[in-house]
Amino acid sequence: MKNQLPTTIAELQHFAMELNRTKYENVPTHAIPKPKFSDANANALTNAVLFDMVNVRNGACYRINNVGVYDSKRGVYRKGGTRKGIPDIVGVINGRFYGVEIKFGSDRQSADQRVIELEIRDAGGIYFIAKSFADYAQKMSDVEQIAR
Repeated sequence: MKNQLPTTIAELQHFAMELNRTKYENVPTHAIPKPKFSDANANALTNAVLFDMVNVRNGACYRINNVGVYDSKRGVYRKGGTRKGIPDIVGVINGRFYGVEIKFGSDRQSADQRVIELEIRDAGGIYFIAKSFADYAQKMSDVEQIAR
C-alpha cells in the first residue's frame, strides 16, 4: 500500500479505502466507511493534507487553528493565543519538521507568515505553501528527492 504515494485526491481516497479495509476486515465490503477527500476549499484541502501526512507518511502532524475566538458577552472577537503566521499544519516526518501553509483561491501569504517561513527554514525545517493536493504532493516529492 505504501509503495506508491498518492499524488491526487482520487489516489488518496483509494489509499484511505484500503486502510479502512484492513481496519474493518470483519465488516462486509458494502458497510466499510468510504473516505471522502477534496481540495475544493481550504478546509477540505487541509484535511486531505493532514490525512496524507499522518496516515500515508506516518508523521506526527497537527492542524493549527490560529483564528480569534468570538466573545459573545462582549460581542467581539478576542485575539487567539497562537503567534501570528504559524502554518496551518505543523509536524514531524522521519525526524524532519514540516510547516505547511494552505492557501486557496486568491489567498496570499501574509508578512507574518513570511517571517515564520524564514524562521522555520533558518532552523533547518521544511516550509511550503500548498494550493491544491497535487501541488502539496509534488512539493513533498521534491523535498523527499532532496533528502535522499
